[in-house]
Amino acid sequence: MNKIKKTFTLIEMIFVIIIVSVITIGAKNALPDNTLINGTNYLKTIILDKRANAMAYETNLSDANDTFLVCVKFDKDWLEENELKSKVKVHIPKRITITSDNNVCFDYMGRPHKNSINLSDFSTLAHDDIDVNVTYNNKKKTIRIYPMTGFTEIRNN
Repeated sequence: MNKIKKTFTLIEMIFVIIIVSVITIGAKNALPDNTLINGTNYLKTIILDKRANAMAYETNLSDANDTFLVCVKFDKDWLEENELKSKVKVHIPKRITITSDNNVCFDYMGRPHKNSINLSDFSTLAHDDIDVNVTYNNKKKTIRIYPMTGFTEIRNN
């Protein structure tokens, strides 16, 4: 009785590789890219965390560590430093850009202040909305912080 070889030919292997590649490309394009949504939600969480810290703790704003508890600077260096001090590690891709006209700090009542806090005359208290723009792949979302309340929401543009 003849033994039949049960092996694949090179052409069959090439066809299998091509079919798997086509399926992979189709699956990759079918999955949504949530990078912008995830980055915006993470930044909003940081803002709400700083607001909660300000309301929960009596901070000494002359101390740099306390300022770090209640203030948010909207740049990549500050976010990386914040991540180093945090127990939660989230990687924000380099292609995400974050822009805002002001940094924001929160006082013990959760009110936003622009760039720093001056509780003696409230000259730093925010009177206008503070917008933080997050951009990725020519798509943009805005985090809006409302004055007097510190209410924060994500807006689609």
